[in-house]
This record gives sequence, C-alpha cells and structure tokens, in this order.
Amino acid sequence: MQGNNLLEQYEQFNYIVEQMLINAQSEDWDLLTTWQEKYQQLSENLMKTGMLEKTEMFPAQHRDMIAMYIKNILSYQQQLIQLLSARHRQLGTLIGTNISHQTKIANYQQIAQLI
Repeated sequence: MQGNNLLEQYEQFNYIVEQMLINAQSEDWDLLTTWQEKYQQLSENLMKTGMLEKTEMFPAQHRDMIAMYIKNILSYQQQLIQLLSARHRQLGTLIGTNISHQTKIANYQQIAQLI
C-alpha cells in the first residue's frame, strides 16, 4: 500500500514539474505560479513521509518507476532553471535598456529646459 501511495505521489510530482516547464516555455506565468504552489505542497509531503529511504522494501517494479520519475523530475527542474535564468537575464537587459532610455530622455528634457 505504501509503495502505491509513494508511486502515485512521485507520478503526480512528475506531472506537476512537467506542467511547470510547459508553462514556462509558453510564458504562461500565472499558470506556472499556480503549479508552483502544488509543487511546494507535494514536495513537502514527500519530504515528511521520508519513504524514499525505505524503497528497498517495495517491489522492483515500484523502485524502477520511482527512479524513473525522479530522473524525469530532476531533468524537468534543470530545464526549468535554465529557462527561467535565461528569461531573467533577458528581463534584466530590457530593464537596463529602458532605464538607459529614460535617463537619456530626462537629460534631453533638462537640456531643453535650459534652452
């Protein structure tokens, strides 16, 4: 029973992280944050159960499935981190450009007022 429950939790966790990656790729930030709340809740539940250490008691099929889900989750998380880091850098560049333009406009306005 515990094996099935843990397997279901990892399956659900895998699905959530995959959806987060899909939402980040499509830049659907609102939906991404909705999944993030579920991600946080499920990850806390998995950490509280501490069942991962006891997986050797589960059938080999369950252990293999859990290992597959963990690999997928880690891969999705890595892709998500890379994607969000790239978007963060792009946003930083856009903000820097915008601030630079605003500064130039302010300088031009000061010069225009002097004339």
